[in-house]
Amino acid sequence: MRATLSAGRDTSAGPGDRHRHMIFSVCLAVPILVIKEHPPMLRRLSIPLAAILVLSACGDERNDGPIQPARVTVPALPEAPVFPAEEPLPSYDPDRDPAEDITEALAKARKDKHPVLIDFGAGWCPDCVVLGETFRKKSVRRHLDVFHVVAVDVGELDRNLNVAKKYGLDLKKSGIPALVVLSPRGKVKVATNDGSFAKAGKMPSTKVVEFLKRWA
Repeated sequence: MRATLSAGRDTSAGPGDRHRHMIFSVCLAVPILVIKEHPPMLRRLSIPLAAILVLSACGDERNDGPIQPARVTVPALPEAPVFPAEEPLPSYDPDRDPAEDITEALAKARKDKHPVLIDFGAGWCPDCVVLGETFRKKSVRRHLDVFHVVAVDVGELDRNLNVAKKYGLDLKKSGIPALVVLSPRGKVKVATNDGSFAKAGKMPSTKVVEFLKRWA
C-alpha cells in the first residue's frame, strides 16, 4: 500500500491501520455475500444482521491502538464427585469377636443411617463360598455397599450360636449361609430362618439383589 499525502501532511498507513482496513473489508464482505445468497424474504432480515456484524466484529476504526485478540472465558467444569474407596468384604474368621464387629458396624450405621448385614457361615461350606463370590460381582456389590457387612464364623454349627440366637436366627432351621439384617438402631429387620440362602450355590444373583434391595 502506497503512502498518500493530505494537506501537506504524511498520512502513510502503518501496520495497525492496514490490519484494521483489511478486517473491516472482510467484515463488510461477509454480510454482503450472506445477503446475496438469501432469498428475498430473508434478505430483509439479513440487513440489520449485517449491521450488527459490522459494528460488533469490526469495532471502531478510529481506534488507533493495536488490535487486541478476543478473550474467551471458559467456564470451569464442575468437580467430579469423589466416592469412598470400596471396602473389602469380611471373611469367616474364627479368631474374630463377632460381638465386637457387630457393635462397631452399628456405631457406623447410627452415623450414616445404613443397615447392618450379618452373614453367618463358614469357610468349609461350598454355598457360603459361592455367596461370597456372588457378593463380589459388580451387579451385586453396588447394592451390598449400602450395608455395613459383618461375617460371623459358625464353625460346624458349633461356634457363635449365641450370636445367631440373639438376633433371632436358628441355624438348625436356616442352615448356612444365613443372613440377618439390622436397622441402624440394632432392631432385627429380617432373619433367613426359611433357609432361602442355604442353597446359595444355585441362587441366581438377581435373587440376591432382590433381597438386598428389599431390606436396604
